[in-house]
Amino acid sequence: MKNYGLDRTQLKILAIIAMVVDHTAWGFVDFMSPLGQLMHIFGRLTLPIMCFFIAEGYRHTKSLQEYIYRMLAFSAISIIPFYIFFHEEYGYRQNIIFDLTLALLCLCISEGKIFKKWMKICLIALLVLISLVIGGWVVMPIIYVFIFYYGKDFKDKAIKFTGATVLMSAVLSVMIVLNQQYHFSQYDWTVQERLYLLGFVFALIPLYFYNGERGKDLFGGSGIGRYFFYIFYPSHFLLLAYIRHIVHGYTLQNAYIDIHVLALLIALIILSYVLTLHTTRAQMAVTFFMTSATMYLFGFVMEITTYEIEGVYTATKLQYFAECFVFIAITLCIQELTHTRLPYPVYVFEFVFSTFVMYCMFTWRENHLMYKDVIMDYDGPFPRMYVVEYGIVFYAFVLYCLAICLMAVVVGFYSLRNHDNLQRKRLRLLLLGMITMWIPYISKMVGLFDKYEIPALTIPFTAYFVVRSLKKYSYLDSVALDFSNAINRGNEGILVVDRNFSIMYHNEVVHQVFGQFMRFDSAKNVPGLYEALTSGESTITKDGHTYETRVEPLTEQGHNIGSILWIFDLTEHFEYLSSIEKSANTDSLTGLLNRKAFEKKVGEALERKEGGAFFMVDLDNFKHVNDNHGHDAGDIILTTLSNVIKQEQTRDMNHNLIAGRVGGDEFTLYYEGITDKRALSNFAHLLIDNFDNKLLATDYPGVTSISLGISMTGGSELAPAKAYNQLYKEADEALYIAKGAGKKTFAFR
Repeated sequence: MKNYGLDRTQLKILAIIAMVVDHTAWGFVDFMSPLGQLMHIFGRLTLPIMCFFIAEGYRHTKSLQEYIYRMLAFSAISIIPFYIFFHEEYGYRQNIIFDLTLALLCLCISEGKIFKKWMKICLIALLVLISLVIGGWVVMPIIYVFIFYYGKDFKDKAIKFTGATVLMSAVLSVMIVLNQQYHFSQYDWTVQERLYLLGFVFALIPLYFYNGERGKDLFGGSGIGRYFFYIFYPSHFLLLAYIRHIVHGYTLQNAYIDIHVLALLIALIILSYVLTLHTTRAQMAVTFFMTSATMYLFGFVMEITTYEIEGVYTATKLQYFAECFVFIAITLCIQELTHTRLPYPVYVFEFVFSTFVMYCMFTWRENHLMYKDVIMDYDGPFPRMYVVEYGIVFYAFVLYCLAICLMAVVVGFYSLRNHDNLQRKRLRLLLLGMITMWIPYISKMVGLFDKYEIPALTIPFTAYFVVRSLKKYSYLDSVALDFSNAINRGNEGILVVDRNFSIMYHNEVVHQVFGQFMRFDSAKNVPGLYEALTSGESTITKDGHTYETRVEPLTEQGHNIGSILWIFDLTEHFEYLSSIEKSANTDSLTGLLNRKAFEKKVGEALERKEGGAFFMVDLDNFKHVNDNHGHDAGDIILTTLSNVIKQEQTRDMNHNLIAGRVGGDEFTLYYEGITDKRALSNFAHLLIDNFDNKLLATDYPGVTSISLGISMTGGSELAPAKAYNQLYKEADEALYIAKGAGKKTFAFR
């Protein structure tokens, strides 16, 4: 990996810049002009870089299935924007994300383990055929992705990539010449027009400087950057098509209508986003607000696109109806935002007054309470309903709207006395939303936009501020979200079932024990769950964790309506008990059994009467080591010997080797089930040699060695078993003999 060069994000930015330059040339620059050719050659950087990252994405993606779904989704989303911009050039052929999706699927099939060879050939051939028929870049992305994935190194990839590009350009040139004679394709190209495709080779230059690093998220780790490059592709087509539409003739009236249609789309997007969030009172209040605001926007778009007085009048009634509910929704949002319980009479008054306003709006011709007189004005940029004189209810409605906004501000500031800085940030955004709502009316009063009105344009901004104030600062899900977060972050699992064992609620911890299932599934169909619900109390071990379960009846007014299963993670508790037990039975330096634990284990082995050998192991001249090299050196040597013994414990899985440290430099072993002297002699030689070899890796090679004394016990009538004390005494005597024989050896007793 290079420490310099371009990271993944920078290369992708380069790719979209090249793409925008290329598509700008298609839309606004003469193809055969020097500028057009230069822009198209620069645009050829895009496809190879995208193909390169398809290969990289396949290698490094965490979820291949999600990756494929994402590519399929955005290739479908891009069809219409691509067609809007390129329909005259490409007709029915598809966008580059579609081509890259085909290449990714080919790579998945090629690497798939479930397909036989003949199946892979058939499936890839089918995808190649699809690319030939409707692909934008015919077959080329598939070839490029395979080259970037299977190439040995960059040099090998570059050679194959260049060869493939030249070959495909040559094949295309031949096809162009044949088409000029036989006319089998609708694309009447010339060879000179297609030579710019050789510009693909220039993409090898930035790819050579790829350093393998991910790079910074364009949006600061918010998660948007993950989808930015996908979203940008269809979006830039729409923008370029819109600019081309303006260039070819566009009126101010067209722009006015388009801007309001765009505002309506933004409102619908915000509403769709809010609907995906956790269902709570706060989410319902915001949904109510967004639905009413979207309805108002729709009514205004109807007004500015309708040319009959009755149509405009109907659109105006829809706007008033929506406005009434907008302000009721604002009151609900304020209540949830500030944790302030507003009196019910406030809502009763809003509902009654809104009903009265709508009545006056529908019957203004009879009672003239809303309008005194209305005419159709055809002198402005579009036909519109002109109010000659307003009625008293209209002014009352304006004051009512102003009062609701002021109430929102007052309640917000009042609640600040008992809230922290987070609440202030929420209320700051809400205040901006309230101010934004009145900008159109102020602009109308001062005549800022002449006969153009902009009330609908500020709706998306108000909606943005309201949703932002609730969502950004973790408030849109209100108390229910806090409750859900609390029980999901704890170590306890909670599951609720009804009397029929249908799962009504569960938190995430439950999935760790019983696996994945969904709400309303039957607990009887989840392995282990039904047993836990009917056992009362039980202990479950799963993935190294120990859980205790407890079932309690769920009652309502004295009637049993279901059960609650509590799951407690006792892993730390058992690990703590295990650590206490381990510390009580093991030597702190070497990790081997201490004297008491070793004696207990050997005693249990002797009761099994399978025979075995008792070893007394002692370091030679160990006092000399401590005196001359220090106690730290002594500890290293003791640890080295214990590691040698532990290694032998894991090597022989057929016999039980019990090891302990019973004194300063004295170690004891009991080899259960082995009484053959030759085998025991070999084992003793192995210990001596391995210890010498291990010392070579330390700073103290050869400063000491080990001597061993061995005693044996039988497990039959011919060789009766001996007691622990007798074995210990005999092994100690044998060790004394080994020491007298020159040390670094062993003896039997």
